[in-house]
Amino acid sequence: MKKLSTLLIAMLCIIASGFAQLNMTYISQVNYDENLNDIWGYAAPDGTEYAIVGTVNGTSIVSLADPDNPTEVAYVPGDNSTWRDIKTWGEFAYITTDTGDDGLTVIDLTHLPDSITTTYLTTLPDGAGTLRTCHNIYIDELGFAYLAGCNINAGGLVFLDVATEPGVPALAGLGAPVYSHDIYTRNNLAYSSEINVGHFAIYDVTDKTNPVLLGAQNTAANFTHNAWLSDDGNILFTTDETGNAPVGAYDVSDPTDIQELDQFRPLETLGDGVVPHNVHVWDDYLIISYYTDGCILVDASRPENLVEVGNFDSYIPASTGFNGAWGAYPFLPSGLVLVSDINTGLYVLEPNYVRACWLEGQVTALASGDVLSDATIEILSTNVVDNTDFSGNYATGYGVPGTYDVEVSKPGFIAQTATAELINGEITILNVALEEAPSFSVSGILRDADTNEPIADGIVNISNEDFDYNVTTDASGNFNIATFYEGDYGIAAGKWGYKTMITGNGLDENNNFLNLSVEPGIEDIFSLDLGWEVTGTATDGAWERGKPLGVFFDYVGFLTPDEDTEDLGTDCYVTGNSSDLFSGSVAGSTVLTSPVFDLTDFVSPHINFYAWMFSVNTGTFQVGNDDLEVILSNGMVEETIAIIAPEGLIAPSWEFSDIDISQVMPLTETMQVSFNTSNFNNDFT
Repeated sequence: MKKLSTLLIAMLCIIASGFAQLNMTYISQVNYDENLNDIWGYAAPDGTEYAIVGTVNGTSIVSLADPDNPTEVAYVPGDNSTWRDIKTWGEFAYITTDTGDDGLTVIDLTHLPDSITTTYLTTLPDGAGTLRTCHNIYIDELGFAYLAGCNINAGGLVFLDVATEPGVPALAGLGAPVYSHDIYTRNNLAYSSEINVGHFAIYDVTDKTNPVLLGAQNTAANFTHNAWLSDDGNILFTTDETGNAPVGAYDVSDPTDIQELDQFRPLETLGDGVVPHNVHVWDDYLIISYYTDGCILVDASRPENLVEVGNFDSYIPASTGFNGAWGAYPFLPSGLVLVSDINTGLYVLEPNYVRACWLEGQVTALASGDVLSDATIEILSTNVVDNTDFSGNYATGYGVPGTYDVEVSKPGFIAQTATAELINGEITILNVALEEAPSFSVSGILRDADTNEPIADGIVNISNEDFDYNVTTDASGNFNIATFYEGDYGIAAGKWGYKTMITGNGLDENNNFLNLSVEPGIEDIFSLDLGWEVTGTATDGAWERGKPLGVFFDYVGFLTPDEDTEDLGTDCYVTGNSSDLFSGSVAGSTVLTSPVFDLTDFVSPHINFYAWMFSVNTGTFQVGNDDLEVILSNGMVEETIAIIAPEGLIAPSWEFSDIDISQVMPLTETMQVSFNTSNFNNDFT
């Protein structure tokens, strides 16, 4: 707690001095006694600029006549809602709310800063229905408003004319009845983020009564949240609202042949589960709001090589989840960027838009000239790391010019460091040829620790950060790896019916024989694939073996584990192994079944295992009703021996079970145990 207080105090001092993190300078801030959501801007005819800020309970209008001292000049109460979206046309603001009955809120801004007038559109003609809620709104250059995610038309697009009679929207048509989470439109082409099916769809909306689907494209995390078009109209940039998801760049010049060009992730928090929210485009820069990571500027003038050139973090706690920056608005004539932080208020920032220093090239093998895929390129003294593609090419860069050492490496090759001069707005080409590292062979034998007899068909895994060798022993228990590289390795060996052994060893050409032994026992710590079978109907989230990633929420802790139990090794079986709550959940049923084991020589055998069960209903955010069923079979009958239900949403943990199976059924030589879970409702499990 003391450390947190120190960090907060330090940040307040930084803000007070107008400190710029990277090419973004703090100008001012407005605090609120309620959480915020989206943000938009408005420039009045007299040149005064305003921030229009969505709050949980309404809409705040803030004058930026003096950007150093922003002042709220109006507040429009509304239905309580976490989600509120805002756009302007002429001298009117149009606001959607995702809960309640406000419909479309229309605010007349003509008399700012003295007064405003508010009306509400709820009744639509021609039997379209009563408009109560919408998730999003966009207004194009022709004066058509596009409503997305409404309570009518199954959440599909609703078209309104807001230009013919300003302040009095008129229904112009309906889109396909496919839920749209967000919408962007230009030149009568609508780019709909259809989050539930994980893609963006492109519609020709020239005829508002008859939209035509031109093409669709799944995005990287299949959770398409928003999209925005490049200045030339050829590139679409997208966000997926899930942890570690990239901002994607897609060539949409031909909607029937969409091509992905690049993906951007903030390198400072790579792999931490940070969630991208909204992307906007100005002068071929991406202005991206990231929950818990603030506002990030990316140079997208070379969309095949997206490079971060600026950032400002408005949310200090080092964590992930749905806190921090909701939206970032970059389109004011002054160039100021407005950021709405859910927790800490409105920020007024001054960006310094600089072009990236691009670093590009190819990595090859020195002896053969072959291209090397998955080689690592690291600009030393920065957090910039990239990898070559299948053609050996890489494309990266940095926002700060200078002379940098660049390390190029690939397992099996000798790393090389070169010097590169990085210049804003210029491409530096650095091609590197790597020399192959010397190799040797490794061999060994796997034996039964009790009898010293060799074990056939045993599994041996030898691995480190760079290499992962899996071999199976022959009839004499022997194994051999012909090409091996010097280093420190972790070694695991075993077979079903034996206890897995784990050790570590430094291996080189003078120490390259392994004499391994394992004890008999019916045990599996899942460091090796010993033959468990995964079945079921699950289309997502099925059982998989690996290190658990863990879902972390602020002030709550880990909802799912981020590490294995205290047994040897780091792996376990997990369903939906993701660091984000809203991805990887079980969809359908999934069953994990052990290999057969013989208990005929046992008197009172027990099954011991650890399990962690978490389930939440996404509609109510209460504990879900899914559970984990443990079933024992002896080849003739089967019985449920345990049902593990989620105990709560706060700090679940590993739960140990010890079951005397001699009390359940006769012991045979064809015993098996299975772990079954399913999800056919709104639960994340």
